[in-house]
Amino acid sequence: MHWRRLVAAAGVLALGAAACGGGASPSERAQEQKKESPSAAPTGGGFQVVQDAAAVGPAKDIAGSQKGGTVTVLTVNAPETFDPTRAYYIDTLAVLRLTARTLTALELREDGKYYLIPDLATDLGTPNDDFTEWTFKLKDGIKYEDGSPVTAQDLAYSVKRSFATEELTGGPTYQQSYFVDGTTYKGPFKPAAQNGGLDYAGVETPDDKTLVLKMAKPFPDLPYYTTFPVFTPIPQAKDTQGNYGNHPLATGPYKFETYQKGKRLVLTKNEQWDPATDAGRHQYVDKYDFKFSQNPIKLQEQLINDNGPDQTAITYDSVDSSLLPKIQGKEPEERMLTGDGTCTNFIYLDTRKMPLEVRKALAVAWPYDSLHKAAGDNPFTYKAATTILPKVTPGFVNYDVFGNGAKGDGDPAEAKKMLEAAGKLGFEVVWVYANDDDIAAQVSAVREQKLKAAGFKTKAIPMPRDQVRAELGNPKSQINIRANGWCLDWPSATTVFPAIFDGRLIALNPNAAPNKSFLNEEDVNTEIDRISALPLDQQPAEWAKLDKTMTEKYLPVIPVSYSTANFLFGSKVGGVVLDAFAGGPDFTKLFVKQ
Repeated sequence: MHWRRLVAAAGVLALGAAACGGGASPSERAQEQKKESPSAAPTGGGFQVVQDAAAVGPAKDIAGSQKGGTVTVLTVNAPETFDPTRAYYIDTLAVLRLTARTLTALELREDGKYYLIPDLATDLGTPNDDFTEWTFKLKDGIKYEDGSPVTAQDLAYSVKRSFATEELTGGPTYQQSYFVDGTTYKGPFKPAAQNGGLDYAGVETPDDKTLVLKMAKPFPDLPYYTTFPVFTPIPQAKDTQGNYGNHPLATGPYKFETYQKGKRLVLTKNEQWDPATDAGRHQYVDKYDFKFSQNPIKLQEQLINDNGPDQTAITYDSVDSSLLPKIQGKEPEERMLTGDGTCTNFIYLDTRKMPLEVRKALAVAWPYDSLHKAAGDNPFTYKAATTILPKVTPGFVNYDVFGNGAKGDGDPAEAKKMLEAAGKLGFEVVWVYANDDDIAAQVSAVREQKLKAAGFKTKAIPMPRDQVRAELGNPKSQINIRANGWCLDWPSATTVFPAIFDGRLIALNPNAAPNKSFLNEEDVNTEIDRISALPLDQQPAEWAKLDKTMTEKYLPVIPVSYSTANFLFGSKVGGVVLDAFAGGPDFTKLFVKQ
């Protein structure tokens, strides 16, 4: 998922957006999966997910929790959409967890571990012997905000809707890779003559409480994928298609009250939500007030000063280095959480437009330190990255193809020689930046200066920040580098290479770019298939080998940094914990200290 899932990181990303046997009972099958799947085991970074198929609501109360009040969320970011089918940035996913329930869910518990738990479903699903068919039973009593019941048919429609990638761009694409007819079915909006319509062989609903999902190849990790809003129910009669993200029908503890794209989202309590059916969410506060497109320095100063309404405010944006003297060793440091994330931030290089020798020269020239400085980055906001996979990935192996540790200011003289040798001196590098963000503009200006010194021509395209994410995902854009990143959807490299480097996804998503480097190499696609078909315990080592090979042979991205999270919160906000998957606070646990 985009960082970011994907929120674009401040700094180098320049706020550009800124992963058994048949016949057993569901609980027995879940225990067998837990033993077999690397997703359920600790990673090198201590990251762990445990399956708990028996979890039931209500969720355990947070110590000291109180009810009432409003939590204000201040952020420089501006989500493009809240359509559950399209949601794939980590901030959007974090917000939707308050409003959209899914078949399964990830819950962060007091022991610091993540638990895969049932959400709308009664368990974690029952697979057949080879994991090509999964059956989910729905809980009783689940309703939408309007009081109407949630049905298996609504979930089936959501699944079908996720294949409409021409109309609903930017969402996750595992269904195209794994589900029956995933590469041919075009979703419910197209007629049958164009491989669309409501008749889809990959999903069945024997009754109102049973959902059957059919795979074209084994997908043992499906219960992790069903934590995504692709698997939140959408009644066909209520689907407004392109406008659905303006007010998606709520099943979670909160619902949309008002929404102004790029500016503000207000959530209020969903009275139809039943805590007895939900093992992973709370409904402590009366209201969430999300304020987007904020000035990054001003919002952080508000939280540092902690006056009036800012005492009940929080952000998920990283602290600017210029403000650290006001925080470290002082009271605000007690109101700052820091920790590692699950993402790697990249500069995606458009392989359709930029030859390999130019990509190598750009990597040699990349001015890491100057860009970090221009962005106000600090040791809390990034860790230098030289690999595609984040360090918390099972089987992670470190390497450094260019030998610079992703530090320093590049070697402009060497880069210029490389361009001359390739006959590409003056090659134009084109990117987009948010012109209503002073830091993004500053980073863009430094990038221009440094790359020109290395023999490149540059073109920086300004646009409002609420349009940047769409432009990064637009395959027809004139840009040829994209500052973005990728996060683990769950702890497995299966959520990285097939998701962003499988070239076959390009043709299946003509209006979006899950593969932002547009790499389409037959040997890479074949290797992705080979590794995906291996026993789960053999996959991590093979993904790690592919990681290094990708950088050495193709260089589709320049790894820049591993994500870290650090954020401030007001003195009257309680229940604050760092959710590594969200890259910020777990909103479902927050309360206001009265």
